[in-house]
Amino acid sequence: MQATDIISLVTNVGFPVTLCFILIRYVLQTIGEKLDRLDQSLSQLAQAIQSVQEKKGK
Repeated sequence: MQATDIISLVTNVGFPVTLCFILIRYVLQTIGEKLDRLDQSLSQLAQAIQSVQEKKGK
């Protein structure tokens, strides 16, 4: 989002609404990154559990 986009939003809808849009975008981006890391961790955990089960089965 460029400065001209922000200025356009402020003039069209007002400062509080623009601030809410910016905060929502930030929160969604942050949550998305954290969910990606959580997904990777769960995949690694599943692989570790599977390898332990395979070793136990032998």
